[in-house]
Amino acid sequence: MITDRSVFRDDTPPRELMHRESEVESLLRAWGPTLHGEAGDEVILSGSSGVGKTSLAKHTIDRLEARDTVDHCYIECLGVSSDALLRDVIHAHPEASVPGRDATPAALTEALREAVERPMIVVLDEIEGLPDSDALDRLADVPQLSTVAICHDATRWRTRLGREDVDARYQDATHIAVDRFGVSQLADILRARARAGLADDVVTRSQLEAIGDEVAGVARFGIQALRAAAERADERGVYRIHDADVDASFERARQRIRKMNLRSLTLHHHVLYALVHAAGELSGVELHERYDAIAPRAYAESTLTPIVRRTRRNHLRKLEAYGLITREGEGSTQYAVVDASIQSPITIGKIHS
Repeated sequence: MITDRSVFRDDTPPRELMHRESEVESLLRAWGPTLHGEAGDEVILSGSSGVGKTSLAKHTIDRLEARDTVDHCYIECLGVSSDALLRDVIHAHPEASVPGRDATPAALTEALREAVERPMIVVLDEIEGLPDSDALDRLADVPQLSTVAICHDATRWRTRLGREDVDARYQDATHIAVDRFGVSQLADILRARARAGLADDVVTRSQLEAIGDEVAGVARFGIQALRAAAERADERGVYRIHDADVDASFERARQRIRKMNLRSLTLHHHVLYALVHAAGELSGVELHERYDAIAPRAYAESTLTPIVRRTRRNHLRKLEAYGLITREGEGSTQYAVVDASIQSPITIGKIHS
């Protein structure tokens, strides 16, 4: 029944970006100056996980590229230090000379300034994952460079910046809130995926609308639910998706998404998740105590180092946003794992507390 599994992968861009016309036009206006030799506007793309923020940015850059060459790069910010981010941007530039490993942040910035003589767009995905705003300061020192900050909650992220000068730049940015799709809109998107990745006439429009309604307009969830329904129909040896397959698809899709989400995160997230998973439920105080106790062993073979409590709390919010843990309470916070069947990619061994 599934003729092309790549159609349902997260890293497979849609052949056509449907029902995002106004968002694309807003981005084209923000980036239009790049086609005339000037830096584009700073941009913030915000919205819940799975609504297609990254696809929107990439698709619009492709639209620009159809008119003229546009220097650009895409950076995944989770777990990336400021220096590493600057190096990633330098590596992505076609004419940049990469400084040595001992180069200072100032030297890295100067290397960028010398290389970026025409406009360049830097897409900063999961920007909440940046440990501080230093890299944003450095990028702002490059006149022809503009950034795209992709985040879940723009207000919370800008508040976390903690720097008035950096925050001011993004207060004036083009802010595009990427909403969830309507049921009919998501059904259109799923129909296109079905035509590209499934055998002919195996799913009905009403079933696609049922998926769109259940997933509340989240494209990623809907695509994985369609895949799960087709897999279940295949397992039953039938030649079309039945309503029972749709009904059973959602939990399978949720579990697949949780696994993909967890794999995409950093060692810091994996350690924190492993602690919550091992306990099932524990308080914030207990979590921090156990993290401190296990950190020397958990980071022994990594170039990363343990993170402070404030940073841990930010990482825990990411785990919550990804549907991996729940958080209740403010003064006395309790954390709990959502799905005990989702194992951490790392093993932390026995915990003494």
